[in-house]
Amino acid sequence: MKWVGLLVAAVVICCTARADDFVSIGRDLYAKGDYEFAASLFRSRISAGTLHNLGNAEFKLGKVGPAILAWERAHALDPSFRNTTANLRFARGQAGLEEPQYAWHEKYSVLLPPDAWLWTATAAFWLAVALLALPALLARKRTAWAQGGAVVAIGVFLLTLPALTGIATRGKLGVVLAADTLLRLTPTKEGEMLGKLAEGELARAEKSRGEYVYVRGASDRAGWVRREEFAKIWP
Repeated sequence: MKWVGLLVAAVVICCTARADDFVSIGRDLYAKGDYEFAASLFRSRISAGTLHNLGNAEFKLGKVGPAILAWERAHALDPSFRNTTANLRFARGQAGLEEPQYAWHEKYSVLLPPDAWLWTATAAFWLAVALLALPALLARKRTAWAQGGAVVAIGVFLLTLPALTGIATRGKLGVVLAADTLLRLTPTKEGEMLGKLAEGELARAEKSRGEYVYVRGASDRAGWVRREEFAKIWP
């Protein structure tokens, strides 16, 4: 009858609680050991904090793949939160997974949240345009400070380009959700088995076809996996 009580509680909460209340109630349930119900409440609101808590709940339930996925999403939103980074390192160590290898521009891109890079690039670009174009449009002589400001703005914009490239390439990253996920030669049930990917392993999605996704994991292991066995960090 436990599920009946949970169902009744869920209905009451949905009718009376706000989004912020879900997180608070989820923390209370997590503290009491009800990780399943806590996880369902953490999914009600997407933020770095709730995704971090969701990862904690999933890990307590023994779901390494979903836990790492939640923590990776939290880390993508807030790269500065050290607890999430520590949890990812601990979970991978427990599961015997290698630390992911990133290109230099991908490492650079996590110095700031994605929104911060986008706003910085946009502001720097339009500031440079304004400083260079407005004097001509207003039929005024371009001053030294305007030229210097434009140079600085252009420099800042150029510095954001590698980060924006890193954000784009990281958008292909995903997490293996199921244990011993089969890599197949073709996107079919009858496809020849090429190998396996471990639960929680990071891989890059390269293309998709029907219910299958072609992914490339560590050591250049590649093949087709079922869509439900793999989820992108940035869906």
